[in-house]
Amino acid sequence: MRKTTMNTKAIARFFYANVPGVASARFAVKDLLAPHFRKPEYEGVLKLSVGSGLIVDIGANRGQSIAAFKKLEPRSTIVAFEPERKSAERLIARYQDDETVTIHSGALGAQPGTITFFVPSYGRWDCDGMSATDRAEAVEWLRDPGRMYRFNETKLTVNNYPVECRTLDSYNMSPRLIKMHAQGAELAILKGARQTIRQHRPALMCAFPTPEVTELLAEWDYQPHSYSKGRFTPGIAARSITFTWYLIEDHKNKMSFGT
Repeated sequence: MRKTTMNTKAIARFFYANVPGVASARFAVKDLLAPHFRKPEYEGVLKLSVGSGLIVDIGANRGQSIAAFKKLEPRSTIVAFEPERKSAERLIARYQDDETVTIHSGALGAQPGTITFFVPSYGRWDCDGMSATDRAEAVEWLRDPGRMYRFNETKLTVNNYPVECRTLDSYNMSPRLIKMHAQGAELAILKGARQTIRQHRPALMCAFPTPEVTELLAEWDYQPHSYSKGRFTPGIAARSITFTWYLIEDHKNKMSFGT
């Protein structure tokens, strides 16, 4: 069943790249349905009693996480960061009249400065969701066998441009939850958020964490957990699950916790 699903997705991506308008139509529908269809691990936010507290969304992309958080915790305030220009512009336009959502067009990292941002395209498909601060990271997903039916290297191009980078600490925020999906930049982002995390002790959601991320967070007393069927379970989430949650003892003491 999994192989069939993967082949179907690979064929769909082939059409995104080769048939005009298919990718745009697909993602327009996805944006429309985002508040109603979300990854199950997002529902872990319901255990945290965020209420009207602050959620920081790092790597907002097309706004999937914003839509999920607003559906699950409608009273929350969200500050989102997106370094890919087109995606940031879409989000700014979408939420310009919503006082509970703020969009920052720029990157976060370990130190302030200017970084190079890489944005891949494959044929007619603008793959902005795979953009990264490292060129290899930006194209790795597309080159992975099975991702793209009849992958053709000549159709792959990568544009780059400078992006302003700041540390999360420089924003002086008090988050209850920080979500990170930053195409390999998570470790640098955490290093630039050290003061914020150690002072306010937010829960963390990290996409596909590396051992280095887990090691750093362990130094700050955070332990990894997966979320499924209404419960947190200790350990890194399976590869088929995007987000691993990182929690401290205080989080676990205030929620229904699976063992």
